[in-house]
Amino acid sequence: MQNQIKKVLIAVWILIVIFMMGTLGYYYIEDYSLINSLYMTFITLSTVGFQEVAPLSIHGKIFTCTLILAGVSVVIYALGHLTTFFIEGEMKNYLKGVKMKKKIKSMNGHHIIVGCGRTGKKIIEEFINNKLEFVVVDKSYEELERYVEKFGDLFHYVIGDATDDETLKMAGIERAKVILSVLSTDAENLFITLSSRELNKDIKIVTRVIEVSNSKKLKMAGADIVISPLEIEASRLFATATQSDILSFLDIMSNNSSLQTLKFASVEIKTLSDIEGKYLKEAMIPQRTNLIVIGIEKGGKTEFNPMSHTKINAGDKLLVLGSLAQINSLNEIANGTNEKTF
Repeated sequence: MQNQIKKVLIAVWILIVIFMMGTLGYYYIEDYSLINSLYMTFITLSTVGFQEVAPLSIHGKIFTCTLILAGVSVVIYALGHLTTFFIEGEMKNYLKGVKMKKKIKSMNGHHIIVGCGRTGKKIIEEFINNKLEFVVVDKSYEELERYVEKFGDLFHYVIGDATDDETLKMAGIERAKVILSVLSTDAENLFITLSSRELNKDIKIVTRVIEVSNSKKLKMAGADIVISPLEIEASRLFATATQSDILSFLDIMSNNSSLQTLKFASVEIKTLSDIEGKYLKEAMIPQRTNLIVIGIEKGGKTEFNPMSHTKINAGDKLLVLGSLAQINSLNEIANGTNEKTF
């Protein structure tokens, strides 16, 4: 689409140049006045067939033939691309792109997904299923076409090189909450990490690492979380060989559609929360939210399967398992924004 517009604009600029050269040619070759030169150029390029201002010399006739040939060729070229632009739906796509850019500019606290490979596509599907606001950045429109056709205006994307700061700005990096970089090389992910941290000091950066030895470099560059698919795969393969019960649990989680909606979350307790200062049994979190409390983090140390007499203080983080709606309910309680108290 952008390429089509570019071709039309190039043709228009060439036509303007030919028009100027035609005017100057008649002015100097035939010694016409400037207005007559302009008039002659106009009627020549438009091929309306009006009579010349004055009889042309041999040089003038040769110049006119050249002008007609060049001008008509460019006009046909421009009209061809304009026809394609309108008839083949390019205009509609262009207007959609303008609308989407305005939408991205209005986004705040959204997520950016860099890369639409196999991992990126899985992440996109998770975001769509959870109805979260996000923008995808990828070099190839073909990789995104399926989502564009399926979700239309609800799917937001930027076509471009994410290692370019301007591309990240188009995706709203300065207003985004999280960026996930899942490109195929550590060098690209490292570059994006550096750029993201420079453009937004507060953004949470999650990146994939191919070579585990590069994890430290990505952390030093500003990544908050570095994930190695290789290590995750190795852990599961080890469980397959040595701990069949753990593998069975993983298979149940991945194959049961109802369990696939469950999420792990860490929820920080604020001072205004009505469970601050209470014991775990008094907080009645499972009864109020239907969440499973897995652990509690205090001062950087995590206690799993906490006892009922464990006290909850401001700044503690509860590790829970449940649906997104249940986690949001606990967030309201933790922030003190819930209406119901116990």
